Amino acid sequence: MPPLSVLDLVGKDAAAILHNLTTNEVKSLEPDGPGAETFITNVKGKCLGHVLAYRTQDGYRLIGASGQSDAIAAQMDKYTIREDAVPRVLDDEFQGWLIVQDETTRVSGFDETAEAGALQRIEVSLSIESDDNKTGSNEAQSVVAYAVPWVGSKGGLPGVLILTSKSQEVSSQSMSRSIGALVGTQKVGDVMIEGEPANQRFHQLRVSAGFPWYGTDFNDSHLPQEISREPQTISFTKGCYLGQETIARLDALGQVQKKLVRWSVEGIGDHSPPDVDTKLFAGGEKAVGRLTSVAAIESQPGGGAEIFAIGFARRSHFEAGAEANGTSGEREFIAKVVGE
Repeated sequence: MPPLSVLDLVGKDAAAILHNLTTNEVKSLEPDGPGAETFITNVKGKCLGHVLAYRTQDGYRLIGASGQSDAIAAQMDKYTIREDAVPRVLDDEFQGWLIVQDETTRVSGFDETAEAGALQRIEVSLSIESDDNKTGSNEAQSVVAYAVPWVGSKGGLPGVLILTSKSQEVSSQSMSRSIGALVGTQKVGDVMIEGEPANQRFHQLRVSAGFPWYGTDFNDSHLPQEISREPQTISFTKGCYLGQETIARLDALGQVQKKLVRWSVEGIGDHSPPDVDTKLFAGGEKAVGRLTSVAAIESQPGGGAEIFAIGFARRSHFEAGAEANGTSGEREFIAKVVGE
């Protein structure tokens, strides 16, 4: 996995503090139970962060794209006066490993009857051998496996995130064996990727699934409703929180003027995909879209690559099937909005 933001909020008042800063319902989360996707907002209702929140025995764990933890922790400190709630930034303490599930590679233990999209959390046993293990022994240890919506699969299964301590210096070979045992196959090693190729592959899968990444597709200048994750991230019944008035007013007035959508790109042929920040037009001088993430996804063997993108669209291009034109180098292409 690319670097992640990992932040724990601990203390008996952690629920109250997190409730006051998030768009989704977090107070009702059960310790060690399913989590919730949520935005952390500022006083203007803008997105200070975008995380998955899981309740723990002593507070909450927040996980998301890298680069968010310090700003979120500062926001928590700012709005904590006498309450018992302490944010702990743990970005440098964990390495993330992502399992992309399919029909043959699945992590057992998740509730298959749970609601689609549920951010389940389970304990799994892994026999992890660190690189500095001189004896060759590897004792089984209990680690948390988080169901995450960042990537998808043909079977509609979520990704599974496992965090290991960086102090263990776990190698990809060791993790490959451990995950292979976890999912009941020895083929994991054939597709285990690390380093920059792993980062690139993750973002390919993320873009293909249409999941926006904080700091890449959007930032603290954007409103939650502009990110197209409203059903998954915003509760309009949870009560007051920072920036709620802006978000509620926008909901009452109707649609935003721009939002993130998923695009398919056609007409590139064998040429390189469009660059990030490429603008899209529809017969006028004013741009109707802008690409924020672009990925070439290999289709069937010998079938070439399909190009997908995430990017902002103006209100005229919200609906699936809406088309716009762009230029990549000297080559023009068509971008078409893809439905959910």
